[in-house]
Amino acid sequence: MIEYINKRLIEWSIWCKRRDDGGLGYPSKSNYCSLVQIHGAGGAGPITEAAAALEIESIIIAIRKANPAQYEVAKWFYLAGNFTIKRIAQELKCGESTVYNRLHALHLAVMDGLHDIEIEAQDRAEEARAAQRFNPLAKLEG
Repeated sequence: MIEYINKRLIEWSIWCKRRDDGGLGYPSKSNYCSLVQIHGAGGAGPITEAAAALEIESIIIAIRKANPAQYEVAKWFYLAGNFTIKRIAQELKCGESTVYNRLHALHLAVMDGLHDIEIEAQDRAEEARAAQRFNPLAKLEG
């Protein structure tokens, strides 16, 4: 298990659960909420927290398309609740060692996705610096 990736996935799962219940711990469509007309925003917290969770969300969406078995491990291990590995293995109809292997593969895939995001951000920053260096108007504006 890669601890940093595990931490990011735990934070992502908390964000997902808060997003789904509006952060109150209640369903977003309950009869009580309809009666008292609670229409508050179900924001996920500070912008930085949401941005970090959205990074993981985009990676998980890509994993869901590319490798459904890894996504299922993410769903059962991080989103479904506090299940044991034995229970997750039963739900996925595989052995416990397979769950651990898929979980490790998930962590590696998330780490690769985060690296790709970082590389893209560095490339965009370098392109912006290069464009500024070669733009004669940028020197006059600055």
